[in-house]
Amino acid sequence: MNILVTDRDALTSQLLSTKLAALGHQVIVEPNKNAAFDMVRDGRFECIIVDPAPLSEPRPVIIGIWKNIRTPVKPYIMLLSKTATTEEAILAGTNDVLTKPFGTQDIELKMQNAMRLMDISLNLAHEDNVHSSGGMVGKAAFNQLFLSAIDRSFRYGERSLIVFAEVTNYNAILSAHGQDGVDETIRKLVEKMTFMRRQSDVIGRLSACDFGILLQRPQYESEPLDAINRFAETMDKFYNSFTDKTQAPHMHFVLVELPQGAQHAERFSPMADKAAQEG
Repeated sequence: MNILVTDRDALTSQLLSTKLAALGHQVIVEPNKNAAFDMVRDGRFECIIVDPAPLSEPRPVIIGIWKNIRTPVKPYIMLLSKTATTEEAILAGTNDVLTKPFGTQDIELKMQNAMRLMDISLNLAHEDNVHSSGGMVGKAAFNQLFLSAIDRSFRYGERSLIVFAEVTNYNAILSAHGQDGVDETIRKLVEKMTFMRRQSDVIGRLSACDFGILLQRPQYESEPLDAINRFAETMDKFYNSFTDKTQAPHMHFVLVELPQGAQHAERFSPMADKAAQEG
C-alpha cells in the first residue's frame, strides 16, 4: 500500500516507516499537517496514519484530511494515539487506532485490516453489470449501502458487518450443467439466503458467484457470529438436499466488520470443503 504518515514525533515516524517498509509498503512521512492535507489531494495514498498532536481532539485533523480527498474510494485512516479506544477513534472519523507504543504484530494486524477494507472498497466501487433481482440489490446499490454504513460508524458509532458469500464451484456447475443449470442453483441459493436473513439485512449480488449480506445494527454482541454459523449450517443442509451433488453450491463465508475491515470469522459449506482446502 501507499501510506502517508503524519506525526511530529520523528522517532515514532521513523520506527513506523521502517516497520511498514519491511512489510512491503511504500511510505512517505510528512510531519506538517497542512502539507499532509495538500498531499492527499492527488489520491496516491491508500492509507493515512495520523497523530493529531498537538491537538488533544483528533476530529479537526481528520476533517481536514476528509475535505482534501478527491478520490471516490476513500483511503483508510488510522489514528496514532497513546490513549484512544477503537470506539473513540471511529467517532473521530478514522477506521481504526494504532496504540503507542506499538509492535510489529500490532502493525501487521492493522495493515491486514486496512488492505482488506481497501480491497472491498475498490471491488464494490468497480462498475459491473450486476443489477437488482430476486430479492437482492445490485452491486452499485450495495456499494452505496456499504458507504452509508461506514459513514454511520463515523457519525454515530453504529456497528455494521458484512458476510461475503462465494459459490466456489460456480464454474464447475456451469461446465457440468450449462447456464440454465447454474442459474437454477443460484435461484435456489438466493431464495435460501433471503429466507435466512433478518428483515433489516440487505443481500447484494456482487458478481455471478459472489454475494454480500449487510448486517446492520446487530442487536447483541454475538449476533453476527451466530448469523454466519447459521448460514453455514443451513447451506450444509441445502447442499445435502441436491440429489445431484455436481449441481450443489460449495459456499465460502467471510465475516468482516466496518469500518475497521477486521475479519471475525470464516466458514465453509459443506464443511468437507475446509479439510479439502487445508489439505
